[in-house]
Amino acid sequence: MNRRYFLLPSRVRDIIDEHHITHATVARRLGVSRAYWSQLVNGKRALSPTTRRLILDCEIFAGVAESELWERIVIAEREAS
Repeated sequence: MNRRYFLLPSRVRDIIDEHHITHATVARRLGVSRAYWSQLVNGKRALSPTTRRLILDCEIFAGVAESELWERIVIAEREAS
């Protein structure tokens, strides 16, 4: 089994709105491109371990539990290839 993590877009958008910032600002603070951040928020890309750590270390998401930021999807080996 292969595990992949995907952002929970609704909650992430709520957090960003609460801080009155743009997605471009979030991407810049995380040190990722706006395009990559967009793919993550729109469910087009899974989160890497490095990106998950960047999010947890970012002041925007301070104090927010991992379970509120992303979900873990288990994919059968055949589907993961």
